[in-house]
Amino acid sequence: MLESKRQDEFLNQSLALAVKNMRNAGYELHNDVIIEIDPNLQYMGYVKIESRSLNEGLSSIVVADWALDSDMLHGFILHELSHIYYTEINSPSHQTDVIDEVLNLIIENEGLSNLESRSLNEGFNHLQNIIVDDIVFQLMNNTRDIKLIQEFFLTWMSDQPTGNNVLDTSLLARNAFARASLKRHNIFHEVSDQMNIKNERFLSFYEHSNKQSFEIFEDFLVNFNLNDMDDFSTKLLEYFELMITLLRPDKSVETLK
Repeated sequence: MLESKRQDEFLNQSLALAVKNMRNAGYELHNDVIIEIDPNLQYMGYVKIESRSLNEGLSSIVVADWALDSDMLHGFILHELSHIYYTEINSPSHQTDVIDEVLNLIIENEGLSNLESRSLNEGFNHLQNIIVDDIVFQLMNNTRDIKLIQEFFLTWMSDQPTGNNVLDTSLLARNAFARASLKRHNIFHEVSDQMNIKNERFLSFYEHSNKQSFEIFEDFLVNFNLNDMDDFSTKLLEYFELMITLLRPDKSVETLK
């Protein structure tokens, strides 16, 4: 692990490079961004956005200390900067009131439990990440980066359900997100065999109707396009309804092998 001073210098250089790459690609960031280390963080990191207005705030990218050794650090920083970018341009995908309105509507209409509601919220994160990763994939387009991305999303795949339908919905949504992320940018086929084996094993525990629901859900992520606010609300409602078909299937897991 790098020493503290070298860590700070390395991270600031990595941040500056990522900001420059985004600016050169036409994604200008207006608020200041800093990067900091959390030695206790178990996952790779997250972003804190202090202001949603242009030129009026400071955003922080928080990264786990172990992630400094990750080959995906640059991709992670680009990913979090892309979240900041979409927040700054007031994209409906990053407007909390728009998201909460649709989410609360479907929670009320479907009578979802707290756990089911949490699963839907996790599912929304996948949709939001699909959106911001369009920028990341655009900037990480050399052979080495593409291989890193493929290997990264391969680790997201699960091949066996738990028998708890709420947990399994989250796992299926992760599988769909991982596969759709690569299909969306035409870099799926190099790892398709490995991903297909894992996913088909997972789905083998389910009835055919659940397999169809998964395919429809994955196709939604592959083909999603971000348009105006009204269209986003409509599409978000459709997305949550597709998640409901996974969350409350006609028949749950038949047998756990």
